Amino acid sequence: MGNVEVHDLAPVRDDERKELNLSRKISYKQYEKHTKGSYHEACLTELPWNIRDSVSLYESMSASFNAITELPPELPLRLPHLSSLDLSNNALEYLPESFGLLFHLQTLMLQRNKLKDLPESFVHLVKLEKIDLSHNQLKDLPEDFGKMEKLSKLNVSHNKLRVLPVSLGGCETLTLILASDNRLTVPPQCISNEGSSAILKFLRRKFSCVSICSASEIKMTVNVFPRVRGNQCQNVQSNNPSIHSHYIKVQTETTNTPARIKTPLLPPADATGLGPDELADKITGLLYGAAIGDALGIATRWMTEDECSFYYPDRYISYKDIIVDENRVWWRQGDWTANMDHMIIVLDSIISWAGVVDELDFAKRLYHWYRYGFSELGDVEGIVLSPTLLQLFKIKEYTTNPHHSAEQIVKDPPMTHNSLNGDNDSYDSMSDSGIDSPKKKMFGQPHQYAANAITPGACDEFGVDNAAVFRSCILGIPSFHDITEVKNNSVRICLASHNKPICIASCVTVSTLIALLLQRKEDDIDEIITEALKHGVQYLKNEEDKKEFLALRNVKDISDLKAREDGKGSHIYKPIIASIIALKSKLSYKETILDIIKECGDSNSNACLAGAVLGCKLGFTHLPSTYITELRYKQTAWLNIKINCLLDMMGLP
Repeated sequence: MGNVEVHDLAPVRDDERKELNLSRKISYKQYEKHTKGSYHEACLTELPWNIRDSVSLYESMSASFNAITELPPELPLRLPHLSSLDLSNNALEYLPESFGLLFHLQTLMLQRNKLKDLPESFVHLVKLEKIDLSHNQLKDLPEDFGKMEKLSKLNVSHNKLRVLPVSLGGCETLTLILASDNRLTVPPQCISNEGSSAILKFLRRKFSCVSICSASEIKMTVNVFPRVRGNQCQNVQSNNPSIHSHYIKVQTETTNTPARIKTPLLPPADATGLGPDELADKITGLLYGAAIGDALGIATRWMTEDECSFYYPDRYISYKDIIVDENRVWWRQGDWTANMDHMIIVLDSIISWAGVVDELDFAKRLYHWYRYGFSELGDVEGIVLSPTLLQLFKIKEYTTNPHHSAEQIVKDPPMTHNSLNGDNDSYDSMSDSGIDSPKKKMFGQPHQYAANAITPGACDEFGVDNAAVFRSCILGIPSFHDITEVKNNSVRICLASHNKPICIASCVTVSTLIALLLQRKEDDIDEIITEALKHGVQYLKNEEDKKEFLALRNVKDISDLKAREDGKGSHIYKPIIASIIALKSKLSYKETILDIIKECGDSNSNACLAGAVLGCKLGFTHLPSTYITELRYKQTAWLNIKINCLLDMMGLP
């Protein structure tokens, strides 16, 4: 007898039965509500039973703008001839494994659903040419995605993808791929945001080096920060829009005093274009990006080009590769230096003072660190790499009047740097100044001898070294939505040690740069850099200084760093140049930071700041996992507690 169609639809001619339209027509207002999850009562929540109960010969089906949550497993058997399927703007969370039996499917529109993954059978859709999976919640794609024989156009934008399958690079029919607004590390998101040509070029180059059969070996996972939440803004919903709605709700409803005490840094609802999870990811990425750059950068600190080539001939460097000599013996494998220590001092002060930035508290903490280090980590004293700080700590009133003390050493700078480079006279002079010098030793030597590391490439001009600029990264986080407040905080903390105008301008630039990265979702990096420099240049009076400072925005690549420049090796501009290079780079975090490190000079300082801004741009999830896990565990466990406290104070999930 053959197959008989059984349905309740009005009789139509045979040529009209090729298309089944179950889509709902909506107005713009209805569209807005629909995309926010407020579905109209007329929306279908499942496909009609008459379709599920009989075999139909439709070649095209559209059921967009409904609220369908699942597809029946028998769908491929009931609509075996489908070549076009539009289920966009529904509420699908998964596809049945039988979906791969739609052998004739050529066009598939699944945008704006809630898909979290795809069935492995998806790659069996060998006739599929055009796929739209944008605006879903996908974290992974099947590894063999590129084996789909006819695949021509693929849109996976606005998902949570971490890796695009390398097999796509071997798909000869693929001509267009969109992957913006994901969390990609392969290709790096910055490349993916450039468009289809850049993505295809990257994947094809990658595919040429890696066999499809070993693709599973290169599958990467994003980093997951061990978040331990306090009482603020916990995620009670699993889907991202609900998280964001809950975040906004907390922002608008926590007006009572106890809640404000718990979340003193809670930003207003319009503070940023980022979602709460993205904001938390960028803040965490900033701190870990700085830690990695600092710890890895020690490898080439003050080496010559030939020494660098001799000790590190390979493209990549790991913590275990770092040699031990007079410039590196102060730190254990996977440990960071004073640069990161100073950032943590500011972070501790902010947490202890419920978000308030106070220069007196900072000065006391900085001097205590100098004397004793971080006792929680087993330190006996802080390793000072700044000649400005070494001179500053000689002043008796520093902890009670840091601004005046910093001004004093600029007005009356040391005649030579000999007294700052580890001489016994310098060590003894600490006692003569009225400050009891610490007698404890690290690795058998007093900590002042760490200043020996300053000698090669130190600044000819006193008071313009880079020690003040790292703490400015942290100062871009509190009140990031209020640039005026960010600048004021940055100026006060800078003046607590460095009184030169170019130092103030540099610190303001870095803090506003971080604030702008936290405010904006778009990736117009050149505009952000230019705006940050304009905020900084306001603190310079000399026209030549202004011209030199604004010229930093013209930095293009690693050749502009000049890390080994005589008399300016540790100048405050060097880390800023490195940071601008990093932000403009099209390479991954790992490749960018290693390029900066291979330039030597004050490598850990340059890589620390560059790592911080790049980590803020990319987020913690996109940092190299190996570099995170191989940092000293004691340090990272200690740092995680502080990050969790900061995120709690900001009400972030």
